[in-house]
Amino acid sequence: MGILTKAATLLAEKGWVEFPNLFKKHGLKLNIDDVVFRIGSLEVRWYGLLISGVVVLCIFLGLKSCKKYGIEPNDLLDYLIFSLPAAVIGLRVYYVAFNFEEYRDNLWDVFAFWKGGLAIYGGIIGSAIAVLIVAKVKKQKVLKILDFLIGYIALGQAVGRWGNFFNQEAFGGPTKMPWGMTGDKIEIFVRSQGWQTGTLVHPTFLYESLWCFVVFAVIMLYRRSKFKKVDGECLALYMILYGVERMIVEGLRTDSLYIGKTGIRVSQLLSAILVIVGIALFIDFKVRWKKAVYEGTAEGVDAGESGFAAALEEMKTGEADAEDAEAVTDAADDAAEDVADAVEKAETAG
Repeated sequence: MGILTKAATLLAEKGWVEFPNLFKKHGLKLNIDDVVFRIGSLEVRWYGLLISGVVVLCIFLGLKSCKKYGIEPNDLLDYLIFSLPAAVIGLRVYYVAFNFEEYRDNLWDVFAFWKGGLAIYGGIIGSAIAVLIVAKVKKQKVLKILDFLIGYIALGQAVGRWGNFFNQEAFGGPTKMPWGMTGDKIEIFVRSQGWQTGTLVHPTFLYESLWCFVVFAVIMLYRRSKFKKVDGECLALYMILYGVERMIVEGLRTDSLYIGKTGIRVSQLLSAILVIVGIALFIDFKVRWKKAVYEGTAEGVDAGESGFAAALEEMKTGEADAEDAEAVTDAADDAAEDVADAVEKAETAG
Protein backbone atom coordinates (compact mmCIF):
# COMPACT_ATOMS: atom_id res chain seq x y z
CA MET A 1 0.00 0.00 0.00
CA GLY A 2 2.91 2.29 0.82
CA ILE A 3 4.38 1.75 -2.68
CA LEU A 4 1.08 2.71 -4.34
CA THR A 5 0.79 5.84 -2.20
CA LYS A 6 4.36 6.86 -3.06
CA ALA A 7 3.71 6.26 -6.80
CA ALA A 8 0.55 8.36 -6.63
CA THR A 9 2.44 11.16 -4.87
CA LEU A 10 5.19 11.13 -7.53
CA LEU A 11 2.57 11.23 -10.30
CA ALA A 12 0.85 14.15 -8.62
CA GLU A 13 4.16 16.05 -8.53
CA LYS A 14 4.51 15.72 -12.28
CA GLY A 15 3.23 18.42 -14.57
CA TRP A 16 0.82 17.87 -17.42
CA VAL A 17 0.26 19.12 -20.93
CA GLU A 18 -2.99 18.77 -22.85
CA PHE A 19 -4.18 19.20 -26.45
CA PRO A 20 -7.95 19.01 -25.76
CA ASN A 21 -9.20 19.47 -29.34
CA LEU A 22 -7.06 16.86 -31.05
CA PHE A 23 -8.50 13.65 -32.52
CA LYS A 24 -12.05 14.99 -33.04
CA LYS A 25 -11.97 16.64 -29.61
CA HIS A 26 -11.12 13.40 -27.79
CA GLY A 27 -7.99 15.24 -26.80
CA LEU A 28 -4.54 14.18 -25.70
CA LYS A 29 -3.28 14.66 -22.15
CA LEU A 30 0.24 13.80 -21.09
CA ASN A 31 1.82 13.72 -17.65
CA ILE A 32 5.28 15.23 -17.99
CA ASP A 33 8.17 16.29 -15.82
CA ASP A 34 10.98 18.57 -16.91
CA VAL A 35 13.35 16.39 -14.83
CA VAL A 36 14.36 13.02 -16.31
CA PHE A 37 15.80 11.65 -13.06
CA ARG A 38 17.38 12.79 -9.82
CA ILE A 39 20.48 11.51 -8.03
CA GLY A 40 20.46 13.16 -4.63
CA SER A 41 20.43 16.90 -5.27
CA LEU A 42 21.56 16.41 -8.89
CA GLU A 43 18.80 16.79 -11.47
CA VAL A 44 19.09 15.71 -15.09
CA ARG A 45 16.56 17.68 -17.12
CA TRP A 46 15.00 16.85 -20.47
CA TYR A 47 16.23 20.09 -22.01
CA GLY A 48 19.87 19.33 -21.25
CA LEU A 49 19.52 15.66 -22.17
CA LEU A 50 17.96 16.45 -25.55
CA ILE A 51 20.59 19.08 -26.39
CA SER A 52 23.46 16.78 -25.36
CA GLY A 53 21.97 13.87 -27.29
CA VAL A 54 21.49 15.81 -30.53
CA VAL A 55 25.00 17.29 -30.27
CA VAL A 56 26.43 13.76 -30.09
CA LEU A 57 24.23 12.72 -33.03
CA CYS A 58 25.36 15.70 -35.13
CA ILE A 59 29.04 15.02 -34.35
CA PHE A 60 28.58 11.39 -35.40
CA LEU A 61 26.83 12.35 -38.67
CA GLY A 62 29.39 15.07 -39.39
CA LEU A 63 32.42 12.84 -38.85
CA LYS A 64 30.84 10.14 -40.99
CA SER A 65 30.38 12.38 -44.03
CA CYS A 66 32.95 15.20 -43.74
CA LYS A 67 35.55 13.59 -46.02
CA LYS A 68 33.06 13.56 -48.90
CA TYR A 69 33.06 17.34 -48.71
CA GLY A 70 36.82 17.80 -48.44
CA ILE A 71 36.96 18.27 -44.66
CA GLU A 72 39.30 16.18 -42.52
CA PRO A 73 37.77 14.65 -39.34
CA ASN A 74 40.51 16.15 -37.15
CA ASP A 75 39.79 19.60 -38.58
CA LEU A 76 36.08 19.14 -37.94
CA LEU A 77 36.78 18.19 -34.31
CA ASP A 78 38.90 21.33 -33.90
CA TYR A 79 35.96 23.44 -35.06
CA LEU A 80 33.60 21.64 -32.69
CA ILE A 81 35.94 21.97 -29.69
CA PHE A 82 35.81 25.76 -30.00
CA SER A 83 32.34 26.34 -31.45
CA LEU A 84 30.33 24.35 -28.88
CA PRO A 85 31.53 26.33 -25.81
CA ALA A 86 31.19 29.54 -27.84
CA ALA A 87 27.58 28.56 -28.63
CA VAL A 88 26.78 28.08 -24.92
CA ILE A 89 28.30 31.47 -24.07
CA GLY A 90 26.46 33.10 -26.96
CA LEU A 91 23.13 31.58 -25.88
CA ARG A 92 23.43 33.24 -22.49
CA VAL A 93 25.04 36.55 -23.50
CA TYR A 94 22.36 37.24 -26.12
CA TYR A 95 19.54 36.60 -23.65
CA VAL A 96 21.09 38.66 -20.85
CA ALA A 97 21.97 41.55 -23.20
CA PHE A 98 18.33 42.04 -24.19
CA ASN A 99 16.89 41.22 -20.77
CA PHE A 100 19.38 42.95 -18.50
CA GLU A 101 16.75 44.50 -16.20
CA GLU A 102 16.14 41.02 -14.80
CA TYR A 103 19.78 40.75 -13.68
CA ARG A 104 20.61 44.34 -12.78
CA ASP A 105 20.16 43.82 -9.02
CA ASN A 106 21.80 40.40 -8.90
CA LEU A 107 24.65 40.12 -11.40
CA TRP A 108 25.68 36.67 -10.17
CA ASP A 109 22.50 35.29 -11.74
CA VAL A 110 23.99 36.16 -15.13
CA PHE A 111 26.10 33.02 -14.77
CA ALA A 112 23.23 30.81 -13.51
CA PHE A 113 22.32 29.61 -17.00
CA TRP A 114 20.83 26.39 -15.57
CA LYS A 115 17.94 28.51 -14.29
CA GLY A 116 16.90 29.22 -17.87
CA GLY A 117 17.30 32.18 -20.15
CA LEU A 118 18.98 31.04 -23.37
CA ALA A 119 18.48 32.44 -26.86
CA ILE A 120 19.15 30.33 -29.94
CA TYR A 121 20.31 33.24 -32.08
CA GLY A 122 23.04 33.95 -29.54
CA GLY A 123 24.25 30.36 -29.83
CA ILE A 124 24.34 30.55 -33.62
CA ILE A 125 26.25 33.85 -33.56
CA GLY A 126 28.70 32.58 -30.94
CA SER A 127 29.48 29.36 -32.81
CA ALA A 128 29.80 31.23 -36.14
CA ILE A 129 32.39 33.60 -34.62
CA ALA A 130 34.35 30.63 -33.27
CA VAL A 131 34.31 28.90 -36.67
CA LEU A 132 35.47 32.12 -38.33
CA ILE A 133 38.44 32.43 -35.95
CA VAL A 134 39.47 28.77 -36.26
CA ALA A 135 39.19 28.92 -40.07
CA LYS A 136 41.38 32.03 -40.06
CA VAL A 137 44.03 30.28 -37.95
CA LYS A 138 43.91 27.15 -40.09
CA LYS A 139 43.82 29.22 -43.30
CA GLN A 140 40.76 27.35 -44.52
CA LYS A 141 37.65 28.56 -46.33
CA VAL A 142 35.12 29.58 -43.68
CA LEU A 143 32.17 29.35 -46.11
CA LYS A 144 33.05 25.73 -46.83
CA ILE A 145 32.98 24.87 -43.12
CA LEU A 146 29.79 26.83 -42.39
CA ASP A 147 28.09 25.24 -45.40
CA PHE A 148 28.88 21.82 -43.99
CA LEU A 149 27.86 22.59 -40.39
CA ILE A 150 24.70 24.62 -40.95
CA GLY A 151 22.46 21.62 -41.68
CA TYR A 152 23.41 20.05 -38.35
CA ILE A 153 22.60 23.30 -36.57
CA ALA A 154 19.08 23.07 -38.01
CA LEU A 155 18.81 19.47 -36.75
CA GLY A 156 19.98 20.58 -33.30
CA GLN A 157 17.29 23.27 -33.22
CA ALA A 158 14.60 20.80 -34.32
CA VAL A 159 15.37 18.37 -31.49
CA GLY A 160 16.26 20.99 -28.89
CA ARG A 161 12.85 22.68 -29.18
CA TRP A 162 11.29 19.64 -27.51
CA GLY A 163 13.06 20.74 -24.35
CA ASN A 164 10.67 23.71 -24.43
CA PHE A 165 7.79 21.23 -24.48
CA PHE A 166 8.90 19.59 -21.23
CA ASN A 167 9.58 23.00 -19.66
CA GLN A 168 6.22 24.33 -20.90
CA GLU A 169 7.85 27.43 -22.37
CA ALA A 170 8.28 29.16 -25.73
CA PHE A 171 4.54 28.91 -26.36
CA GLY A 172 2.40 31.49 -28.12
CA GLY A 173 -0.71 33.53 -27.52
CA PRO A 174 -4.36 32.37 -27.54
CA THR A 175 -5.58 30.20 -30.40
CA LYS A 176 -8.70 28.30 -31.42
CA MET A 177 -6.78 25.96 -33.73
CA PRO A 178 -7.32 22.21 -33.14
CA TRP A 179 -3.75 21.82 -31.92
CA GLY A 180 -4.03 24.52 -29.25
CA MET A 181 -2.39 23.41 -26.01
CA THR A 182 -2.55 24.02 -22.28
CA GLY A 183 -0.74 22.70 -19.22
CA ASP A 184 -0.32 23.22 -15.50
CA LYS A 185 2.36 25.93 -15.96
CA ILE A 186 0.58 27.38 -18.99
CA GLU A 187 -2.62 27.77 -16.94
CA ILE A 188 -0.69 29.80 -14.36
CA PHE A 189 0.51 32.10 -17.15
CA VAL A 190 -3.00 32.37 -18.63
CA ARG A 191 -4.37 33.50 -15.25
CA SER A 192 -1.53 36.01 -14.85
CA GLN A 193 -2.54 37.60 -18.16
CA GLY A 194 -6.19 37.83 -17.17
CA TRP A 195 -7.25 35.59 -20.04
CA GLN A 196 -10.34 33.42 -19.86
CA THR A 197 -9.95 30.15 -17.97
CA GLY A 198 -9.32 27.27 -20.37
CA THR A 199 -7.64 29.47 -22.99
CA LEU A 200 -5.48 27.41 -25.33
CA VAL A 201 -2.19 28.71 -26.73
CA HIS A 202 -0.11 28.18 -29.87
CA PRO A 203 2.51 25.39 -29.47
CA THR A 204 5.14 27.59 -31.13
CA PHE A 205 7.93 25.26 -30.00
CA LEU A 206 6.28 22.59 -32.19
CA TYR A 207 5.99 24.92 -35.20
CA GLU A 208 9.69 25.70 -35.05
CA SER A 209 10.73 22.10 -34.42
CA LEU A 210 8.83 20.77 -37.44
CA TRP A 211 10.09 23.58 -39.67
CA CYS A 212 13.71 23.04 -38.59
CA PHE A 213 13.39 19.35 -39.53
CA VAL A 214 12.29 20.55 -42.98
CA VAL A 215 15.23 22.99 -43.16
CA PHE A 216 17.62 20.18 -42.18
CA ALA A 217 16.23 17.90 -44.91
CA VAL A 218 16.33 20.63 -47.58
CA ILE A 219 19.94 21.56 -46.80
CA MET A 220 21.12 17.95 -46.70
CA LEU A 221 19.49 17.27 -50.08
CA TYR A 222 20.69 20.52 -51.61
CA ARG A 223 24.33 20.15 -50.58
CA ARG A 224 24.63 16.87 -52.47
CA SER A 225 22.57 17.97 -55.49
CA LYS A 226 23.75 19.29 -58.83
CA PHE A 227 22.18 22.65 -58.01
CA LYS A 228 24.83 23.51 -55.43
CA LYS A 229 27.74 25.14 -57.22
CA VAL A 230 29.76 27.15 -54.71
CA ASP A 231 30.45 27.28 -50.96
CA GLY A 232 28.05 29.45 -49.04
CA GLU A 233 24.83 28.45 -50.79
CA CYS A 234 23.67 26.15 -47.96
CA LEU A 235 24.38 28.89 -45.43
CA ALA A 236 22.33 31.36 -47.47
CA LEU A 237 19.49 28.83 -47.78
CA TYR A 238 19.43 28.38 -44.00
CA MET A 239 19.31 32.14 -43.47
CA ILE A 240 16.33 32.43 -45.81
CA LEU A 241 14.35 29.38 -44.67
CA TYR A 242 14.90 29.72 -40.93
CA GLY A 243 14.59 33.50 -41.05
CA VAL A 244 11.16 33.37 -42.69
CA GLU A 245 9.85 30.84 -40.16
CA ARG A 246 11.26 32.62 -37.12
CA MET A 247 9.98 35.99 -38.30
CA ILE A 248 6.42 34.58 -38.43
CA VAL A 249 6.49 32.36 -35.33
CA GLU A 250 8.23 34.97 -33.17
CA GLY A 251 5.20 37.21 -33.69
CA LEU A 252 3.04 34.55 -32.01
CA ARG A 253 5.22 34.03 -28.92
CA THR A 254 4.57 35.48 -25.48
CA ASP A 255 8.17 35.47 -24.23
CA SER A 256 9.95 37.54 -26.89
CA LEU A 257 12.91 39.79 -26.12
CA TYR A 258 12.41 43.41 -27.14
CA ILE A 259 14.76 46.22 -28.10
CA GLY A 260 14.64 48.48 -25.05
CA LYS A 261 11.12 49.72 -24.37
CA THR A 262 10.10 49.59 -28.01
CA GLY A 263 7.60 47.12 -29.40
CA ILE A 264 10.23 45.69 -31.73
CA ARG A 265 10.99 42.02 -31.11
CA VAL A 266 14.74 41.39 -31.36
CA SER A 267 14.46 37.98 -33.01
CA GLN A 268 11.86 39.19 -35.50
CA LEU A 269 14.08 42.06 -36.62
CA LEU A 270 17.15 39.81 -36.80
CA SER A 271 15.16 37.23 -38.78
CA ALA A 272 14.09 39.86 -41.31
CA ILE A 273 17.73 40.92 -41.72
CA LEU A 274 18.76 37.28 -42.15
CA VAL A 275 16.21 36.74 -44.91
CA ILE A 276 17.30 39.87 -46.81
CA VAL A 277 21.01 39.09 -46.47
CA GLY A 278 20.44 35.42 -47.28
CA ILE A 279 18.59 36.24 -50.52
CA ALA A 280 21.29 38.75 -51.50
CA LEU A 281 24.06 36.22 -50.82
CA PHE A 282 22.31 33.39 -52.66
CA ILE A 283 21.79 35.56 -55.75
CA ASP A 284 25.38 36.82 -55.53
CA PHE A 285 26.76 33.27 -55.32
CA LYS A 286 24.75 32.20 -58.38
CA VAL A 287 25.74 35.29 -60.40
CA ARG A 288 29.41 34.82 -59.53
CA TRP A 289 29.20 31.16 -60.53
CA LYS A 290 27.60 31.94 -63.87
CA LYS A 291 30.18 34.62 -64.53
CA ALA A 292 33.00 32.20 -63.70
CA VAL A 293 31.50 29.54 -65.98
CA TYR A 294 31.01 32.14 -68.72
CA GLU A 295 34.67 33.04 -68.47
CA GLY A 296 35.77 29.43 -68.08
CA THR A 297 37.40 30.11 -64.70
CA ALA A 298 34.96 28.31 -62.40
CA GLU A 299 36.64 25.78 -60.13
CA GLY A 300 36.20 22.25 -61.39
CA VAL A 301 34.65 23.31 -64.69
CA ASP A 302 36.03 22.06 -68.00
CA ALA A 303 35.98 24.33 -71.01
CA GLY A 304 33.31 22.10 -72.52
CA GLU A 305 30.95 22.92 -69.59
CA SER A 306 30.98 26.59 -70.46
CA GLY A 307 29.21 27.58 -73.67
CA PHE A 308 31.22 30.75 -74.05
CA ALA A 309 34.50 29.14 -73.05
CA ALA A 310 33.95 26.27 -75.45
CA ALA A 311 33.12 28.65 -78.28
CA LEU A 312 36.18 30.73 -77.44
CA GLU A 313 38.34 27.62 -77.47
CA GLU A 314 36.89 26.62 -80.84
CA MET A 315 37.60 30.04 -82.25
CA LYS A 316 41.17 29.91 -80.97
CA THR A 317 41.67 26.44 -82.48
CA GLY A 318 40.15 27.61 -85.76
CA GLU A 319 42.43 30.62 -85.82
CA ALA A 320 45.45 28.43 -85.14
CA ASP A 321 44.47 26.01 -87.93
CA ALA A 322 43.94 28.89 -90.34
CA GLU A 323 47.32 30.37 -89.44
CA ASP A 324 49.02 26.98 -89.96
CA ALA A 325 47.32 26.51 -93.33
CA GLU A 326 48.33 29.99 -94.43
CA ALA A 327 51.95 29.35 -93.40
CA VAL A 328 52.03 26.10 -95.39
CA THR A 329 50.57 27.86 -98.45
CA ASP A 330 53.17 30.65 -98.21
CA ALA A 331 55.96 28.11 -97.90
CA ALA A 332 54.69 26.22 -100.97
CA ASP A 333 54.51 29.45 -102.98
CA ASP A 334 58.08 30.35 -101.97
CA ALA A 335 59.32 26.89 -102.94
CA ALA A 336 57.58 27.11 -106.33
CA GLU A 337 59.19 30.49 -106.98
CA ASP A 338 62.63 29.09 -106.06
CA VAL A 339 62.18 26.16 -108.49
CA ALA A 340 61.07 28.53 -111.30
CA ASP A 341 64.13 30.73 -110.71
CA ALA A 342 66.46 27.69 -110.83
CA VAL A 343 64.95 26.43 -114.10
CA GLU A 344 65.26 29.87 -115.69
CA LYS A 345 68.93 30.14 -114.68
CA ALA A 346 69.66 26.66 -116.08
CA GLU A 347 68.08 27.53 -119.46
CA THR A 348 70.08 30.78 -119.64
CA ALA A 349 73.33 28.98 -118.89
CA GLY A 350 72.57 26.35 -121.57
